[in-house]
Amino acid sequence: MKINWRVLVAIALIIGALVWMVDSLRPRSYGGENLRFGVGSGPVTVTNLSDESIPVQLVGTGTRSYTVSSSIEGVSGSSTREGSGRNLTHLFSFMLPSGVSEFVVARGADVNFVADTSNNLEAIVQPLGATEARTALIIGVVVILGSLFYISRLNGHRWMSAMRRQEAVDQAAKQLVERQEFKRMFSHTSSDK
Repeated sequence: MKINWRVLVAIALIIGALVWMVDSLRPRSYGGENLRFGVGSGPVTVTNLSDESIPVQLVGTGTRSYTVSSSIEGVSGSSTREGSGRNLTHLFSFMLPSGVSEFVVARGADVNFVADTSNNLEAIVQPLGATEARTALIIGVVVILGSLFYISRLNGHRWMSAMRRQEAVDQAAKQLVERQEFKRMFSHTSSDK
């Protein structure tokens, strides 16, 4: 049996694009004490299960500063630069109130949520914002459709000829039924005379 490596590569590309799309678009959940997790460019929803506010930090290890917008009253602004060289970080500290809160980090890279507390927290992170999610979806669909077209082209678009044959068979069957119906009507009309 002859293996067509080009078809296998195209199928691997389709599977890779599907896995990448699902992984990029699916929300991530975290829970427990002393939470630390990466924040993407999408919304982050954190539930503070205790009755008191908890101090938390957003720590960016990249060289760029970032901005924070939030549903928490009075919590929005830009990160502050701490340290220099290899020890350079960008920090944004705030008090996380009791209940459900949401925030978004913009223009940041490698930003982590850090809560050193014995209180239980629950978080849901959407790794991509709406624009980035749409772009990821479009790129994934284009790669998949392009790979499917490539596989079809390698096989001489046989599925199209099979569809045309089926259409021809269906058309011939329809014409046969119409002729038989016409003969029945014609013979019925001539027998009435």
